[in-house]
Amino acid sequence: MLKKLRREVALFSALAFLLAGCKPSQSAPSPAPGGEGRTSTQSGGKPGPATYVSASPLPNQFTPAEITDPSLNNIVSATLTIPAGWKLQGITMISSCTFSPWPVFRAYSPDGLMQMRIEPVVGWQWHPNLRGTLNSGCANISAPISAAAFLQYYLGTMQGGIHVMGPMPVPSAYSQWAQGLAAQKNQLESRTPATLQTQNTADTAALRIEMVNGSFVIEERLRTAVECSVVDNTSSPYAGGTCWARVDVLSAPEGQLDALVQLVDTNNLPHGVNSPQWTQAAQLRQQRQGARAMAALTAQEQQESDMIYQQFQQIMLRSAIEHAAFMQQQESQFESAMNNAYDSMNARSEVASDWVDYSLNQETVLNPDGTTSKVSNSFTQTWTDGTHFYQSNSTGVNPNGSLQGNWTQSQQVHGNGTPE
Repeated sequence: MLKKLRREVALFSALAFLLAGCKPSQSAPSPAPGGEGRTSTQSGGKPGPATYVSASPLPNQFTPAEITDPSLNNIVSATLTIPAGWKLQGITMISSCTFSPWPVFRAYSPDGLMQMRIEPVVGWQWHPNLRGTLNSGCANISAPISAAAFLQYYLGTMQGGIHVMGPMPVPSAYSQWAQGLAAQKNQLESRTPATLQTQNTADTAALRIEMVNGSFVIEERLRTAVECSVVDNTSSPYAGGTCWARVDVLSAPEGQLDALVQLVDTNNLPHGVNSPQWTQAAQLRQQRQGARAMAALTAQEQQESDMIYQQFQQIMLRSAIEHAAFMQQQESQFESAMNNAYDSMNARSEVASDWVDYSLNQETVLNPDGTTSKVSNSFTQTWTDGTHFYQSNSTGVNPNGSLQGNWTQSQQVHGNGTPE
């Protein structure tokens, strides 16, 4: 878990600093005063559909604007590029359910009829094998979803009546940016053990909607990028995944949205650039937060490791005792079986060998040196000097003294050499 957290902190940090100038923001307020709208009147005095007086023309020039980070003493966090004459309101904020800071802002035309916004990041995660999540404030989603599906989820969070006019094309540069983030993470993941690797994917989508804000009917483009990191190995403690999504919004009077989309996409607005001071401060804060989280995680892991080791030792001791008892039982049964087999075999061997001796008119005798010899079974007494045999039927005969050498009486045994 420690390695997993360390890697996630590093990856989310990289994403935050890479993206800080490229997206985020707050919910859309009502158009600023100065936007001139009029309504037609139907018979009976009832208001008809809202119509627009022409909004301020789109400028051909641009200007830089800065946002700050309240969590780091309001230092300038990023410089954004907006149309000349527009105003900017925004901050850099820690987004719920992620480890990273993200810029959130709105830029709007002098008459307030056109806006460019980036909303706060939405995150969600699911880890069925973990006892808890690594963070809070997540959306109630428990699986990877497409960018189009997330936009449908996002529509459900918007207030007021909304008319969905249909999907809009996504600029190739925007899709390539999202795919590049996923590819970067997959490259980093290739260096980690296979059991900890995540599969990272990216998806993008855009919608055109129509809504009423006060007496004004406006059109908006909602565009999102959804990034997911998933561990497919269901037996891994990190099985499941984490996703985040960002929505940027362009608002314009009816009939004028396409021109604003063309201006923003062609010039890659807001084309944000992080300030070096903020980048350094945010990295130091991220490292301190990561160190505290990993220190707490290390203590927890040590407790779990000690408990697992004790359980392992108990299991091994019990296994050793059971194995010893089993082997003793097996050895006893083996010896008993071998003895029974040996006795049975000997019994069969004795009978067979005696029948062989009988059929050949011979008998088996045990010599003084422990060897056996086959001699005639016509005599009751057998003597040997180690080389020769002397046999007789007289019980009192002793060849010692009458024959040369040292003679010893042999003992009759079974044909296989076992004692009778």
